[in-house]
Parts: sequence; structure tokens; C-alpha cells
Amino acid sequence: MAKTKTRAGSVLFVVGAFLLSKLKWIIPFLKLSKFGGTLISMAISLGAYALAFGWKFAAALVYLIFVHEMGHVIAAKQKGIRTSPAIFLPFVGALISLKEQPRDAKTEAYLAYGGPLAGLIAFLPAVPLYAWTHNPFWGLVIFLGAMLNLFNLLPVSPLDGGRIVSVLSTKIWFFGLAGIGLLLIFSPDPILFLIFLFGLFTWWRRIREGYQHRVLSYEKMKLTEFLDEVQQWPSLPSMAERRAALYEKILAYSQSEPQKAGFAIPFLQDDKRFARDKDRLDREYATAEWELLQQWERTPVEFEDGDPDRPVPSTLLTKASLEAAERLKKIEEEIHRLNTYYTAPASTKWKVLAAYLALALVLSLFMLYGNHIVEYHRNFL
Repeated sequence: MAKTKTRAGSVLFVVGAFLLSKLKWIIPFLKLSKFGGTLISMAISLGAYALAFGWKFAAALVYLIFVHEMGHVIAAKQKGIRTSPAIFLPFVGALISLKEQPRDAKTEAYLAYGGPLAGLIAFLPAVPLYAWTHNPFWGLVIFLGAMLNLFNLLPVSPLDGGRIVSVLSTKIWFFGLAGIGLLLIFSPDPILFLIFLFGLFTWWRRIREGYQHRVLSYEKMKLTEFLDEVQQWPSLPSMAERRAALYEKILAYSQSEPQKAGFAIPFLQDDKRFARDKDRLDREYATAEWELLQQWERTPVEFEDGDPDRPVPSTLLTKASLEAAERLKKIEEEIHRLNTYYTAPASTKWKVLAAYLALALVLSLFMLYGNHIVEYHRNFL
């Protein structure tokens, strides 16, 4: 009977995920007020779970999920990071979105740890309640709360566990994925498959950050050259030489075909792919510079009080420089993030490892305890 319910839950999870993908328009409606979206989506989930599993089970499940999400919210507030209200998604769970990116993996791990820690606290009252009443329902709450939060500690991003262990090493994600992959071979399950899929995408983005850094560094160089060039134009006695050199470059690009965006094997053909991206950036910035030069030369020069020795700075060049500087700032921030986001001192890594293992151990023991209660009453009946 329990196995049938588990399979039914898995199917309903997939159905819920499918409906979510088709009804994305409803999410902005649920966010119309600060708490309205949470209450409405919570009520919808409660009703959906009740139809599938009964009201008592539904109330316990929604309560456990809500406290888990509030753990993330509280942790985010402690770190000064704004979040959206929690939104419940029937047969999917609940989510909050961060309104700003954590500054490093240590901060992200803190936010992630808050969820399962709050989840542990959520079901602890069920322990004395069972001891007092011997009602197997409280054993089910213990088992369910421990299992949900322990499941979230799997070392696969974007689960909480994957975000926590990223402080130690994102290479752990691969072993987490390998473990889930083995489980899928011997026990296929839609929930595990979706987690494996999302985790695979996240892990792939991480291992490709080196190439992303390479492209961003080249674009940073092109932006710097563009800014230096544009800022020199007003002080040059003649633009003839610069115009001729730029025209020859544009002419050469127009007479040659851009490198085709064909498939390149990651890592093995990164040089080929980078040559293509480099050619694309060269063409884009040369074209932008040529178009800006033509517009600037056609724009009449203005002077302060009509004095030919006091030209007013070009609005066109100023705007172009500001836009390029803003883009350069964003690229530098992204490069800095790629260089430092996952770095942490050894002392921090040991603390995170100890906290992660301790929480996983406690949840495992409670899950076994809850399962023992459920099985005992099932056999007794």
C-alpha cells in the first residue's frame, strides 16, 4: 500500500510540473501581494494533497514544506538578501526566489542550510506528542519531515545539499549525480529523474565556467580598447588616419564570411569555438565603432557661448562611453565572481562539512525512528 502511494505521488509530481510549465502566467498573479500569493498557493496545494492523500497528511506536508521555506527566508534576511514570498506548487513543493545574487558560495550555503535546519525543528514537536499519545500519525510526521529534509541534503545542485557542499568543492556534484544515476538504473523514478536532469545542467554550467571566463576576458579587452579609442577622438587634430584604418577593417570583414556557428566538442575543440567567438566580438565592436564614428562626424560641434576654443563635450560620445563603461563594469563583476565565488578558507570548509554531516546524521536517525513507529503500528494492526 505504501509503495502504491509513493508511485502515485511521483506521477502527481510530474503532472504538477507539467501543469506548472503550461500555466506560468499564474505565478505573477500569485505574487500580487506580499502574503496573498503564499496563502492562495498554500490553499491550492493543501486541497490537491488532500484529494490525493487525505487531509491529515496534506496538512502535515504543507506545514513541513512551509517551515522549510521559512528557514531559507530567515537565513536570507540574516544575510541582508531580499527574497520573494514563498509560492507553493502542488506536487512540486514550494519555492522562494532571491532578488539578488549571494556574494559567494559560503553565503549561498548558509541560505541553503537554513531550510533543512528549520525542517528539523518543524517536526521535533511530534516526538513528545507521539510519546504522550502513541498516535502513529506523529510517527508519520517524524518520518516524513526527516525524509523530506534529508532528501534535500543530497549533494546535487540545485538541491540544498548541492548548494551547501559547493563550499567544499563543486566536484562533489558529480558524485551526487553518479549516485542518483545508479538509483535511476535500479529504481526508475520521475522525481529522481528531474533532479538528475536539473543537477546535470547546473554541474555542466559550472565546469564550463573556465570557457566563459576566457570569452569574458576577451570582451573586456575589446571594451577597454573601444573606450580608449572613443575618448581620444575629440582631442585628435585629424580623424583621417583613424577613419581610414577603421574603414579597411570594416571592408575586410564585409568581404569575408563570419565563422559559422557549427558544433564544437566541449574541451577538445574549445580553441576552435573561441576563435569563432573572438571573430564575432571583433566584428561587433568594429561595427559599433564605425557606426559611432559616422554619427559623430555628422553631428555639428557645439561651443560654449559661441567660443570656438571651448567645444562642448559630445553628447553622443559621452553616452556611448557611459554604456561601454557600464558593460565593462558588469563583465568585471562577472569575472570576479567566476574567480572568487567558490573560494573559501579551510576553516570555513571544515565548519560547513561538520554542520552538513551532523544535520544529515540527525535527520537519518529521526527518519529511522519515524519509520520504526510507522512499521510497528502497521504490524500491530
